[in-house]
Amino acid sequence: MADFESRISSLDLGLFEKIESQSVDEDKRSLLACQFAVRSLVPGYNYLEIGSYLGGSIQPHLLDEKCSTIYSIDKRPLVQPDERGVDYTYLNNSTERMLELLRDVSEDGLKKITTIDGDTGEIDPSQIRDNIQLCFIDGEHTDEAAFRDFRFCLDILDENGAIVFHDAVVTYNGIADCIDYLKKEGIPYRGYNLPAIVFVIEIGDFPVHKSPPVLDMLLNNHVGYLFSLQANDMYRAFANKRPFRIYRQLMAKFKGLNKFD
Repeated sequence: MADFESRISSLDLGLFEKIESQSVDEDKRSLLACQFAVRSLVPGYNYLEIGSYLGGSIQPHLLDEKCSTIYSIDKRPLVQPDERGVDYTYLNNSTERMLELLRDVSEDGLKKITTIDGDTGEIDPSQIRDNIQLCFIDGEHTDEAAFRDFRFCLDILDENGAIVFHDAVVTYNGIADCIDYLKKEGIPYRGYNLPAIVFVIEIGDFPVHKSPPVLDMLLNNHVGYLFSLQANDMYRAFANKRPFRIYRQLMAKFKGLNKFD
């Protein structure tokens, strides 16, 4: 445990080393920073994630003695739609494969994992028997699914907790719908992005942002901001190809949009 304490406090990326994770190093550091913050806010926390695939993002929680329970929800589709317009294929996508990989991380840790194969739109929240303090959403990368997964997380979240999204650069409109929902319902929250494409929503009084590793990332928020813009820069490059650029120039000239007094 002492070794884990030093590793989590230093945001040691080696905590992800045994199973390939579909995230860049900056994402991993942000996830570790959130985990570090949550474990300091509650003596023993419960973790739920949606979209586990091989279990890469479960690894640090599996090793953490302060993590009491882990829920993994995954529909396990062969093909998954995506807001980028390309359907992504996940071969050999099974819970059995994930558990075998996680066994190599910590066989004892497997005892605290509950797996549910399905979609949050079809799962009864009562299947989650514990109040959850930390949720991680990394399932189907569509705006509709992101909002649906968020609503599910709200139903099973403790009075105070955090919901974290991966690939916010893809599902940003869905995340915006989540924020609008919280405003409409009068639910107290704080929202912010962390490097590279992680978005955090704190619900109630759950100041993850005050934890030193998270606060440092927020003070240097140019990292996630610029990464997100550059990740979508391909669309600007496409829109600036000569035929589209000429069309926009003609329309701007015709409507007088490029003239200022």
